[in-house]
Amino acid sequence: MGETREGKASERDEQEILAFLRKIAEEELELEPEQIARILMDTPIVEGLKLDSLTQVVLITEIEEHYGIVFEPEDREKLETIQDLVEMIRSRATRESTA
Repeated sequence: MGETREGKASERDEQEILAFLRKIAEEELELEPEQIARILMDTPIVEGLKLDSLTQVVLITEIEEHYGIVFEPEDREKLETIQDLVEMIRSRATRESTA
């Protein structure tokens, strides 16, 4: 009987997070349109988007402020792809909103 309501909400959340990441990429990181177009779930964050250390800090700070979450330094080691980032944002935002 198709997808569950939770599955659809999860997919919607995923798309909302991706849209927010693209907005940050354009407005705050000033990435080129071809870099923004590469923001897909399987894109490697640093290599795929060609982020230097400053743009990585700006990206994380924008995410923390928008979603009211905190990334620890060791979290960066776990983040390889946009998918990893989206899942971490989703799980932390959910946890923070229920705390």
